[in-house]
Amino acid sequence: MRDSKRSALAQAFRVFSGAAVLAAMTLPLAAQDGDSDAPPPNYGVILVGTTPAFRPPGGPWDGFQKDITVQVGYGRFISDTVALELDLGPTFVSGEYVSFSLVPGILKSLNSTVYLAGRVIIPVDPETDVVLFPGIGVLKPFGNNAWWAEVNVSSAVTVEGTDIGIALTVGAVFGF
Repeated sequence: MRDSKRSALAQAFRVFSGAAVLAAMTLPLAAQDGDSDAPPPNYGVILVGTTPAFRPPGGPWDGFQKDITVQVGYGRFISDTVALELDLGPTFVSGEYVSFSLVPGILKSLNSTVYLAGRVIIPVDPETDVVLFPGIGVLKPFGNNAWWAEVNVSSAVTVEGTDIGIALTVGAVFGF
């Protein structure tokens, strides 16, 4: 592995692990004495995603992009059906590191198994960009946890012309 790739992976790992430690240290305190005004549940997320289809600005549709994104995140329900979430992690194409992104989002539960997601991908390394990333997902709860799958449409707002991608993501949610 070239030194620049090793350095990029090491930097991504440092940012990734530092953010995870920071998230764990800043979790809200649990309500005491059965307080009915206790904050809604928090949750952690781990996910893996890929892009099976992409159309660059002015170009034809292309197939699988040979990419994989691995992220972890923290979410918090702000009401019974709405959650705020922040995910972060690296993306690799054909096994090579290409970027590290922050992904803030808002999720709206439609029922116990279907939700809408409004996300924005913000690559921060090697260049900053903004990618709109709305989607719809399904989940299978078990206790305070759930398996889930999500389909998203992506479009970079800083690209001249209109690009569009279709992404598939699977993961697990761990409530606490």
